[in-house]
Amino acid sequence: MTARLRRAAAGTLWYVREVMGENAYDHYLAHQRAHHPDEPVLPRREFECRRMDRMEVRPGQRCC
Repeated sequence: MTARLRRAAAGTLWYVREVMGENAYDHYLAHQRAHHPDEPVLPRREFECRRMDRMEVRPGQRCC
């Protein structure tokens, strides 16, 4: 029962992080490694700043 509960909690946490966009930097890193291995990656702070800038340009992509 405990293992099942842990799996359910982990799945719920993963889902919430995906919906909220908290995994975006991890997805970016995986993409860069797979498709652009020779290019430098952005630090997390720079990535988040650019992501927020894109959200300001296209406000229809957010809920509020």
